[in-house]
Amino acid sequence: MLRRIALLAALAAAPSFAQGKGEIDWTRRVLVGHGQGAPDLNAPSVAVARLGAERAAKVDAYRNALESLKGMQLQSGGTVGTLLQNDATLMGRVDGTLKGVKPIKTRYFSDGGVTLDIEVPLDELPPDLARAIVVPSGAAPLKGAGGTPGGAAMQAAPVQGDLLVQVAQGEAAVLGGDQPAARQKAIDDALRRAVEMAAGTRVSSTTETKDFQVRMDRVLTHAQGFVRRYEIVKEGMDGAVVQVTVRAFVGTAELDKDLEAMGLLMARKGMPRAMVLIAEQNIGMTAPRAARMRGQDAQVSADLRIAETTVLDALRTGGFGQLVDPEVAAEKTVQVGGIVTEITGAQARKLKSLTGAEVIVFGQAVATPRGEVADLGPGWRSCTATISGRAVSTDNGDILASGETTQNAAQLDDLTCGKEAIKKASRAFAQDLVKKIAARWTKDVSSGGDIHVTVRNVSSFRAASDFRAALANHVRGVRNVSQRSFAGGTQELDVTVQGSTEEFAQEVEAKKLGKFSVRVLGLTANTVDLELGQ
Repeated sequence: MLRRIALLAALAAAPSFAQGKGEIDWTRRVLVGHGQGAPDLNAPSVAVARLGAERAAKVDAYRNALESLKGMQLQSGGTVGTLLQNDATLMGRVDGTLKGVKPIKTRYFSDGGVTLDIEVPLDELPPDLARAIVVPSGAAPLKGAGGTPGGAAMQAAPVQGDLLVQVAQGEAAVLGGDQPAARQKAIDDALRRAVEMAAGTRVSSTTETKDFQVRMDRVLTHAQGFVRRYEIVKEGMDGAVVQVTVRAFVGTAELDKDLEAMGLLMARKGMPRAMVLIAEQNIGMTAPRAARMRGQDAQVSADLRIAETTVLDALRTGGFGQLVDPEVAAEKTVQVGGIVTEITGAQARKLKSLTGAEVIVFGQAVATPRGEVADLGPGWRSCTATISGRAVSTDNGDILASGETTQNAAQLDDLTCGKEAIKKASRAFAQDLVKKIAARWTKDVSSGGDIHVTVRNVSSFRAASDFRAALANHVRGVRNVSQRSFAGGTQELDVTVQGSTEEFAQEVEAKKLGKFSVRVLGLTANTVDLELGQ
């Protein structure tokens, strides 16, 4: 308690600062982004609060710079924003360029807040973009456009075989006097930044990057797995913060493989956890069975859970890194009760509270015999299996994707034939479902998806209206805000956002919205729980 009081006193000593913006400075030929970050009053120390504010300021500066860039005019008409929206590979290259720059003009305020600028030389923009941008009269063409550059070229990260060499700085606050622990955290932070910079430069050489730019959390969570080795270039202290600069040797083969996967899209959706509930009916059975069903229908051996196992494997291969164990899924589904051939929104939400699953794949697989196949020889029998199902969001019961797949097989007995057909159908069904979910989430991320926002500690209906307006007018990416209800100081909103739920939450908490300060109490893939302060 005393530590919290001291932190509040230290952070309350000065007023807040103005909101940052972005601009194009053709005189110096730079793209400028001004950023600001507010301190976390719940941080364990002033150093931690200030470090968090600095990171928030960097995110804000990056977004401001990107917004300014998107507003630039194209020679063919329109704006850079339109071009980037329709060319995800180019967007990824721009993202890497912007995130690779270091902050300048960092200013620290006595209230714990931070403002800083980033500057990106316009001559370092990707050639495809440089050729398309309208250059003011009297200004030299951009370097990437093929004319005489107005500034020096960006020094590309050197490549040694299949290694990309990146220099990056990391920071960590010293807590409880444990400087060695802070040093290790600073090294980890530097390696994470090095991989982020390397990932930005590799986007242009990958093939499956559409709409997967901006957030790379899945890659960055395992950053050290991409770093073959590193060297400490420089280290020191800035007050109570350890700063370490590393030269990291990043393996490009491993990085490219992960960038081409669904991981970046999954990261933008908050790495949702999935569970699979599929009833199965092989040849000779009278009805579909599943472990979640009560009585005789629940007597399902592992040999008759082929569909669930196959779908789980396909989801894992498709990028779903967090999956609910099938035994746990069956046990919790029995606790909910009433789930046989259909699942309601209320049942889905209950399963989420019990398992943490944010996506449920629900369906059934049925195999039927087709008779003998004389062409294959004596005793050979053919069969067919059909699996149908859908993926449901447990946040709101929304159907993310649905499908039905039929596959044939041939074996010497009906039971083995049915197993093979179910396995083939389940694999094809799951692969198709992953593609449909990815298409849906890509649309949500790029064009705008709906987030349910719960706002607590709202003092009045007037305050509720003011906050709804503040979200619509001051938070980037917000397309629309609709109020569902207001009662007992709690406001329920539906917010259409271009970007991920996590990006929205970071943006809301990083800045003061008019007279409101906001704290994020919790979030899932499609929901955010906020608390207002004034």
